[in-house]
Amino acid sequence: MRFRVHHRTEYHYSAVVSESVNELRLCPPTTLWQECEHSFISVLPACRLTHYEDLNQNRIHHFEIARAHDRLVIDSRTQVLTKPKVDFDSLPYGFHHDDLPRCRFSEICYPYLQDSSYIERTPEIWRQAIDIQSDSVDVFQTSYAIMEHIFREYRYQSGSTNVSTHSREVIEHRKGVCQDFAHAMVALCRSIGIPARYVSGYFFDGTRDHHLRGSEASHAWVDVYIEDFGWIGLDPTNNKVVDETYIVLATGRDYRDVAPVTGTFYGAGKSVMQVTVRVERLREDPAIPAQPEKSEPSGAVAKGQDQSALPESAR
Repeated sequence: MRFRVHHRTEYHYSAVVSESVNELRLCPPTTLWQECEHSFISVLPACRLTHYEDLNQNRIHHFEIARAHDRLVIDSRTQVLTKPKVDFDSLPYGFHHDDLPRCRFSEICYPYLQDSSYIERTPEIWRQAIDIQSDSVDVFQTSYAIMEHIFREYRYQSGSTNVSTHSREVIEHRKGVCQDFAHAMVALCRSIGIPARYVSGYFFDGTRDHHLRGSEASHAWVDVYIEDFGWIGLDPTNNKVVDETYIVLATGRDYRDVAPVTGTFYGAGKSVMQVTVRVERLREDPAIPAQPEKSEPSGAVAKGQDQSALPESAR
């Protein structure tokens, strides 16, 4: 499938700010399963962008604005071609829990078995994961059960959490949004030795009534590692195995590694952030009309001088 994505972020400051330093993770990587056909990022006030790859192979754009300004606009436009990764007639069963200890010695898996900024493996979380696992001996089956548990037992509730909410709070209160559900699933998986990483990106809601949750902004889901298959995506917010309707932006240990926009600035007063995301499926066959995805503005208000307090969360 081919998609065009328009992601616009605006910060409005109640007082003039300066010395703004920012990092963006808004360029989809090209992998075996998706191709970034083109990507363009513009910033106002105009400035020079540099780019590099982080330790998770995410493409980072960096920019600095020294002069005074009361508004910052980050506009990202990309076109991505996605390909099917999972054969739904032959799901990736066959990797057993008894084989998981091998992952501890894998450079690919090791970082995603540890605690991180928003993830902590506790005895209580381990017991919950064991209960969900039940008598399953298959890693994919257990991972799927954890996804189903979160979808079934947790309440999707905007405003009930914030960008810094920890996974243990989400698991305790069982409510939140996409970011929180992904953190909870990562914590439950890692607690029983399943390598799990946090994924940020977008997805196209092609359902007739647009009932899927999280398509109005950047989204979050989880990749679990299945030997012989690689990383397999599971979306606990919508109870879906990730398919070609999903576009990956970045992967990491948790949200801190993948936030679309982070940064700092000098200045006082309040900041207001507004994000709009539009995902449009492009015609690959002239007989099939393009299907635009509905998008709605989302906003957040926060105080302070740390722009990372205003990152774009998966809400």
